[in-house]
Amino acid sequence: MAFPSPAPMSSVNPQEIPLPMAGGNTFGRYNKISDSQTWNMIVSDGALVDYAGYQNVFPSPLVANGVGRGIYSSNNGQIMIAVIGSAVYSIATDLVATPVPNGVLQTSVGDVFISENNASEIAITDSSFLYVYNYANNTFEQSIYSNVSPLPTPAPVGFFYVPFVSPGYVSFQLGRLIIADTSSQNWYLSGINAATQWDIKDVNNQAYFGALDLKPDKAQAALPFPGSGNSLVLFGRTVMESWQNVGNAIFPYQRASTFNVDYGVLNASSIAALDSYIVWLSANEQGGATLMIIKGSGAREEPISTDGIDFKLANISDPTNCTGFLMRQDGHLLYQFTFPTDNLSYVYDFNTKLFFTVSDENQNYHIARNTVFFNNDYYFVSLNDGNLYTFGTQFTNLQYSATNIQQMPRFRICPPIRLPSQRMFICKSVAFTIENGQPNVQKQAEADVFLVTQDGNFLITQNNNFLVGAETQTVYGEGTECIDLRVSRDGGETFSSALRYQMNPTGKRKSRLIFQRLGQQNDLTILIQFIGYGRFVAFDGIVEAYS
Repeated sequence: MAFPSPAPMSSVNPQEIPLPMAGGNTFGRYNKISDSQTWNMIVSDGALVDYAGYQNVFPSPLVANGVGRGIYSSNNGQIMIAVIGSAVYSIATDLVATPVPNGVLQTSVGDVFISENNASEIAITDSSFLYVYNYANNTFEQSIYSNVSPLPTPAPVGFFYVPFVSPGYVSFQLGRLIIADTSSQNWYLSGINAATQWDIKDVNNQAYFGALDLKPDKAQAALPFPGSGNSLVLFGRTVMESWQNVGNAIFPYQRASTFNVDYGVLNASSIAALDSYIVWLSANEQGGATLMIIKGSGAREEPISTDGIDFKLANISDPTNCTGFLMRQDGHLLYQFTFPTDNLSYVYDFNTKLFFTVSDENQNYHIARNTVFFNNDYYFVSLNDGNLYTFGTQFTNLQYSATNIQQMPRFRICPPIRLPSQRMFICKSVAFTIENGQPNVQKQAEADVFLVTQDGNFLITQNNNFLVGAETQTVYGEGTECIDLRVSRDGGETFSSALRYQMNPTGKRKSRLIFQRLGQQNDLTILIQFIGYGRFVAFDGIVEAYS
């Protein structure tokens, strides 16, 4: 950013330039425009604070070589359903005993979608089959596709007939489960609280389904609009339609004739609904990946992005390999979305209207596929392994097992500082306020005690060896929490080696952090890295500069 220069700078009266530490990803298309970004931190009440960390729930992975595919929280059943690999687990609120599989899917990779009705039936789809787990009687059944009418003799035990080939997103509204058939434009309704009944007919003995028909497209998802009563949205890949349950005898839903959104969904796994919002990663036949939101039934869609984020999304190699979810973190409504193939994960904060980058310990994409709120905590299954994790700001690190605890990479790259005149300036100091005095484990070692005379001279033996006392002393060194500062003078392309600031030990709460004499430049980008396992809280600061 360019800063005002109301008066000539001098070494006697240096100019104070704001240093926006509490900010998000406002990077430009190219680093020279701006490299400003924030990793694994968000803005809260004007301060930069930690993003949620995570911790594994069970001592060992539920599936040794599997990956998380979906997770669901059942309020009625007071259980979580987690699909890892091909195994379906139900997890009770005590989280004590290691879960055992309640069913097995025919597939072991790819997205799954989960919903339930009011008859203790949980529906799971994997784009190939529909599965129904009944937690009341502990049964697990699988669908069989049938396009014959009337249906043949009853299906074999453990199976039921369905009229769709590729069951995708599944949801629930007004007593019925709703499934989009991703191989066609059709979406289907189950019987009332009957997850295995899909052969229902209307009064004219016609198949009981709706169709996506505003564009030549295929259905991807149908889900209720949160906070909008009987409203439902139907997604294709290039369009979204709005439907209303009006209670017709022939087919209960009616499409809104004057409203649609000219953007579909890249992958139904990116659709998330919470409060009155629906958020999804969208595209149409004339545009690439875009983050889209809609608030309230009948409201217009709204793209949310920045020039830098748009440039990143426009250059994604595999936009359909994406996932996203909504969650609340300490009052902030957050949408986290990930492109695993392209190694990108971002968070959008609806409260501050800012984007942030999130990652694992190696600065690769974040491992969470989607989250649920259960037993007063958030949980997720991983894109990378077969563990179940709990997720929240009570964790300031990334724990994969009891012996594998990693630091969360946290850093802030501030916007560039340039004079309107483009002239060189000298950076006298960089300072900002930071919380200090929190638990900061000091490295310690046992050292020998050397004997000295009253004049301070070492006592030595006749063989010139130092005399050592019988006891040792504890020597304290640097703490585990510290701050590194790096600077770039070429528009964020390269950064210097680090200047390190050691955080104060526990109880010493002096909060001003200052780095002195950072040299001369005409284009200054400052990178602050927060290193350690504890929490960090940082505020905006000041750069002192003179010509």
